[in-house]
Amino acid sequence: MAQALRPIEDETPQTALVAQVSANPALVLLDRERFDQFYEAIKAETDKLIPDLTTEKGRKEIASMAFKVAKTKTAIDAAGKLLNEEARAKINLVDAARRDIRDKLDALKDEVRRPLTEWEAREEERIAACEALIESMKAAAVVSMEDTAETVGQRLAKVSAYALDEGQFQSALPSALAQQEASVLTLTAAHARLVKEEADRAELERLRAEAAERAERERQEAEAKAAAEAAERARQEAEARAARAAEEEQARIAAAAKAAEEAARAAAEARANEERLAQQRAHEEALAAEKRRADEAEAARRAEAERVAREAAAAKAEEARIAAEAAKRAADQEHRSKIMGAAKQAIMGHGVGEQTARAIILAIAAGDVPSVSIKF
Repeated sequence: MAQALRPIEDETPQTALVAQVSANPALVLLDRERFDQFYEAIKAETDKLIPDLTTEKGRKEIASMAFKVAKTKTAIDAAGKLLNEEARAKINLVDAARRDIRDKLDALKDEVRRPLTEWEAREEERIAACEALIESMKAAAVVSMEDTAETVGQRLAKVSAYALDEGQFQSALPSALAQQEASVLTLTAAHARLVKEEADRAELERLRAEAAERAERERQEAEAKAAAEAAERARQEAEARAARAAEEEQARIAAAAKAAEEAARAAAEARANEERLAQQRAHEEALAAEKRRADEAEAARRAEAERVAREAAAAKAEEARIAAEAAKRAADQEHRSKIMGAAKQAIMGHGVGEQTARAIILAIAAGDVPSVSIKF
């Protein structure tokens, strides 16, 4: 039977006992004192191991020692099963010894392996934290309809401020840096787009407010003008009525000078008609001038509205182009991640660990492996 623990060159009672048990594991099953001596001998050997988790060799030595202890346990347990088959009368004693031996050797195995087990747990926590940070950067780059320039700017500042430590990320650092860069680019483009959209909306609101103010001012001016025209007509009518009343009174008082008064009245009416005609022409000319000013203001307003509409259309076209480019980059990144993930799984299928497989794929993708490439 192969030895469970490595032989010790210096021959001592303890090493001799280890050799005896290695040759015949059944020796310790029915002799508790001999097992205790054997256990102390292999415990002394495991105590000599100084765990070194900083190197691959040190971690392998820990795993190897734990495996040797487990192998010794398995050999003794197997011998116990054989004795149980050969001597059923001793089954209770053998089983009790087996359980005790299993428990002690399992405890020893766990004690020996504890530094490696704790290191593996810390590694799992580190990897999980790295993956969570990468996922958070990826999620931060998703811009929704409810986002504003302020919310996108806050996420951009947060993602940009992440200091990705090489000691923490190790082989995942290139992937984390690539995700950070992609998220920063996406958020930067979205922030610029939202800033411009919000500025355009503010400008459009300002123009609308100015147009409304201008329309209200024009309405008030039109009402004031209509009131002035009505007052002028009332004044003219009052003057006409007063003139007619004066003329009638004068006709009654000056009946004797009717002919002269008729001539004077005709002359006065002619002058009054000329004045009214002159006033009417002046009024019509003022109305025409006011209409020309209103038409010019309306034409200017329409031209400004058309300019704003053209700029808004250009902004939407630019937004669509930026969104298309971002979607293309995201699709390319997803495609590359899927190809690299499939390649990693294929390598892991040949017995390679996940971290090693990931490091191999990243090295090939970075061009660090001569004559080998990944087809995307």
